[in-house]
Amino acid sequence: MGAIKDKGLQLHQIERVPYEEAFLIGDLLTTRITILSGEPKAGKTLLAVGMSTALLNGDPTFLGLPVHKKLDHIVLGLTDDGAPAELKERMDGAVPYDSVTVFPFSDTGDPWYWAGIYEDLARIKPGLFVLDNVIGALAPGEDIASSVTAQRLVNSLRPISDLGIPTLLVTHTPKGTGEGMSVASSPIGGRAMGAAARGLIALRNSGKQGRRLQTANNRAIEELDIPVAVRRASPENEIPIWERIEPGLRAISRPKAGPWDEALIARVLEEQPQETTIKALANKYAQDADRKPETLRPKLSAALTHVGGRWVRRTTEAA
Repeated sequence: MGAIKDKGLQLHQIERVPYEEAFLIGDLLTTRITILSGEPKAGKTLLAVGMSTALLNGDPTFLGLPVHKKLDHIVLGLTDDGAPAELKERMDGAVPYDSVTVFPFSDTGDPWYWAGIYEDLARIKPGLFVLDNVIGALAPGEDIASSVTAQRLVNSLRPISDLGIPTLLVTHTPKGTGEGMSVASSPIGGRAMGAAARGLIALRNSGKQGRRLQTANNRAIEELDIPVAVRRASPENEIPIWERIEPGLRAISRPKAGPWDEALIARVLEEQPQETTIKALANKYAQDADRKPETLRPKLSAALTHVGGRWVRRTTEAA
């Protein structure tokens, strides 16, 4: 009896995992454990929301990267006060109805707490589990800067990944000029935290130079180091729209319409209904699209505008 005899496999016995099954979003979000880190107000939660929205809508790309799988359900464990209400403003109407489950995450130190999480997630079997954020998920008295705490947390999360549920951890970068300067050491907890994940995302926000997204992911075709920007879908709502910035150009890679909303947009352009506002348009087509008006509004607003008595597609400049 021994570790090699009991668990050892020859190479041909190991199940092959193609690249497309190793990433939910190519070179960005893995199908195992991914850690997203950044300083306060860098936009970490907004990025998690942006990726989740693209996955739930089956968008073909996110920030110009391929979305490999459409998800039906995402579960988010939130630790910050007021976070559920903020999440509602950022996702409600932008994703399919009943596709998101939110719960307050708080580890009291009870050894049965994690067991309950595993049991619920095994039953729900979401396409993605998001923990936002790591610091708020610690048991009383724990410090994420401690390698022991970091390892304990990762060990607690690994069974979720072992269930076949991709896991995204949102956390902060450490202060100072040592740890956190590289992507590998970007999460608080440093290499003890980062080494346990299959993918690392660092979101930097350097003021006038704007946001920058960097990655260090196993099996990535290339590591990312790209300028990005985020804005509201419209002045009336807080749904985040992420865009990739190319040198010398304006923001590009607007999220493309999925099959159902592209068909709806084409229908509006063909039928030219008498409604002259996005709200009225959404109310008119909600039943036919089998979606709530709130879901239609951001899609229609991002794609259409009423000019000269007609509905027309927004140009990049107008959008």
